[in-house]
Amino acid sequence: MGIVLRNKIQLVIIGLCIAFITLFVVGCGNSESKEEKVQTTKVVTDLVGNEVIMPKDVNKIAIVPIPWATIVYAVDGSGDKIAAMHPSAKKAYEDSILKTMAPNMENANATFVDNNFNVNYEELAKLKPDVVVIWDYQPEVAKKLKELGIPSVQIKYGTLEDIQKGMILVGNIINKPKEAEALVNYHIQSADYFKGKQEALKAQPKKKVLYLRDEKLNVAAKDSVNTLMIESAGGINVAKDISGQWKPTTMEQILAWNPDVIVISNFSKLMPEDLYNNKITGQDWSQVKALQTKQVYKAPMGIYRWDAPAVETPLMMRWLGKVLQPEVFNDYSMSQELKSFYHNYLKYDLSEEEVNDILKSNVNPVIPTL
Repeated sequence: MGIVLRNKIQLVIIGLCIAFITLFVVGCGNSESKEEKVQTTKVVTDLVGNEVIMPKDVNKIAIVPIPWATIVYAVDGSGDKIAAMHPSAKKAYEDSILKTMAPNMENANATFVDNNFNVNYEELAKLKPDVVVIWDYQPEVAKKLKELGIPSVQIKYGTLEDIQKGMILVGNIINKPKEAEALVNYHIQSADYFKGKQEALKAQPKKKVLYLRDEKLNVAAKDSVNTLMIESAGGINVAKDISGQWKPTTMEQILAWNPDVIVISNFSKLMPEDLYNNKITGQDWSQVKALQTKQVYKAPMGIYRWDAPAVETPLMMRWLGKVLQPEVFNDYSMSQELKSFYHNYLKYDLSEEEVNDILKSNVNPVIPTL
């Protein structure tokens, strides 16, 4: 009986050991599975406060908002992750130096969204993006994308602060927070520089500026970032009392404003010569002071249109400073500012010819201190 009892006890002990080992292995397997799951995803908070689960390593981004393709490019230092962009962004790409800097962006899809920001979900799904960037006013798009299993982040846009927050968001999405922070610091330093110039600007006469979007006479109004840029550079936006971003006006109103300077946006093909030569039917620009003094400018265009809040906004402000108050903004060379920014932040060395192309030197009046 003693031997039988001992054998039974040994069998029980062996069984318990096997059970323990099995539980241990299964437990480790579950632990490793959980650990693996944590390592392959991450949570990013977008600009409206949504906590979005997305792949840890984002390699394909579809971008609905127009300027955001260049923000992704600037933070990443490449266009490799841009799978799709808005058709207006693609048009800007085709007309800009970015086509030289990032030729692979030519392959980015530009038909998954239309000019009114309506998304073609079937086409988007075929692209298999890791994440989609959409506007803050598109929660229904976010809902639909979630149903399709596609993460999306919503962004706010319209102010310089929105751009800074947007760059930080992009840095978090593509795991490049330091690069994003460097760009944000550049923007903050630029804002501080212009704040430091405001006292000197008080003693200077202010030029009246008309910021013209197109031949339909849409102009930058009170709530546009263009008003902030003009005022920071020592000018007065003639449309500052009209609420909104871009608003239509009339030729009669422009004659009443009689601006000293006109800046033409890159959102249209309109050029200074079109105004000088009165090429637009029903419009006579000959009596406007800016035409009489040859002060009509085409806004510069770098990796994106300088009219809109974007990566190069500090450069636009410096250019406006040279145009509107060259005596105050006499402590830098615009050419050198451009070259330094592109070298330090975009890792690209501009030639003098490329600088002139960006600044539209072939169609703009000569700025002596540029």
